[in-house]
Amino acid sequence: MRKRLARLSRRDLLNVAEISHTTARADSIEAANAVFRSMYGLLPIRGVVCIRARWDADGGIREIRQLLNFGYPPEWLALYRDRRYDRVDPVLRAYHGGHDVQVWSQAFRTAHTPTERAFIEACAAFDLREGVTVGRDGVDGCGSLLSFWGNALGQAPRHRTIIECLAPGVHDLLLRLSRPGVGIWPRDASCGLTPRERQILYWASLGKTTWEIGRIVGIRERTVMFHVGNAMRKLEARNRAQAIAKATLLGMLAPPP
Repeated sequence: MRKRLARLSRRDLLNVAEISHTTARADSIEAANAVFRSMYGLLPIRGVVCIRARWDADGGIREIRQLLNFGYPPEWLALYRDRRYDRVDPVLRAYHGGHDVQVWSQAFRTAHTPTERAFIEACAAFDLREGVTVGRDGVDGCGSLLSFWGNALGQAPRHRTIIECLAPGVHDLLLRLSRPGVGIWPRDASCGLTPRERQILYWASLGKTTWEIGRIVGIRERTVMFHVGNAMRKLEARNRAQAIAKATLLGMLAPPP
């Protein structure tokens, strides 16, 4: 690590130290957002996904304990889940092969099956061409993964070095935010949204009005408002905008099939 730190300028080192200090003190989703905004100023990042999960023996995701999304297309996360891309993702395969830091383009070059190549083509369709994924095993049988998306992230060694320096603090922040009652996590973390509630919040996140959502989904405005109210209650949101934000960060939005 000392040799890699030599790649960083004095300004980079000061920025890393400052962000690490901020990360160590963060204990809410607002503070986490501030942490990632600081990272965006230091690195060419377009989005970050933080996942805590339990893994199968073959490296697939058995159970997602927590998913926070800071900038990834929600449609991509839904597609990844629905098509079980975790079973063919070369980045995950390399991580479970013992490499805790992955540059996507390097992992993508190991794809050799039609399903793996189809996965990479799907990534390209969402402009998810390059990034860095950092993993860490947990003591409770779960692991956490941080995937930093940015199509220029693989162009300079300093990008990976900075992410490696910041990752431990972000992993710990993810654990703090996973506690019920902290940040965006509802006190009853087991209460999920129904498919209809997730669908309605998805359309609301695109700026659709209650009337427009009713026409799209095929229900009355009063029923749309009923589902939004239920979603707000489950997510402990004060208003529709906060419910959309929480549902997005928790990976709960469901685009139409």
